[in-house]
Amino acid sequence: MNCIEKQIYIDRLTEVCEFVNLASRYSCNIKVKSSNHEVDGKSILGILTLALWKPVTVQACGTDAHDFASKLASFKPQ
Repeated sequence: MNCIEKQIYIDRLTEVCEFVNLASRYSCNIKVKSSNHEVDGKSILGILTLALWKPVTVQACGTDAHDFASKLASFKPQ
């Protein structure tokens, strides 16, 4: 199984919406982690509960995980 992990910033509400819209187009399992919390990357409410003033770690596992990761460039990588 293909898995990737990247650190990005999602620090504005518009970026959260863009990220979730992007993530929802892929079948891979996407998790977003900040500090000790991990949420579903396809959930706006879940992501909004994280400490978004810090970089978050995005983990994607599945057949299209690398395609998804290639689209993350617009989210100011750490």
